[in-house]
Amino acid sequence: MTRYTDINTENDLLDQSLENFLMYGYQPGGFLTSVLANDLYAAVGRADHWNKQRLPKIVNEIIYKVPAVALGSYEAVEAWCRDRDGRRSQYARRMEKQFTLRSLKGEVKAKAYDDPPF
Repeated sequence: MTRYTDINTENDLLDQSLENFLMYGYQPGGFLTSVLANDLYAAVGRADHWNKQRLPKIVNEIIYKVPAVALGSYEAVEAWCRDRDGRRSQYARRMEKQFTLRSLKGEVKAKAYDDPPF
């Protein structure tokens, strides 16, 4: 899978889910949707034991690397997925162009994904 973002939550499956949410508007799972919507009570309740331990790292990556319009409430997450105002499409085009430029410069390294931890 091509990685357009540099999100690293130390969980490859979660990173892929965030990438799919940001680039293609795929609805993330319950845990990740709760984190994106800033509903941390629900996020803790929905987290498995891997994500519960890494919640501060996950929140930090989301705060600093996800566009502000894509998070903060369930409505904002839904609007990003549906690309209501075209911001997701603009973001995806910009990230694809940046990726292409980095690839041409030789800065992109393929990331090998580990098998799921279960």
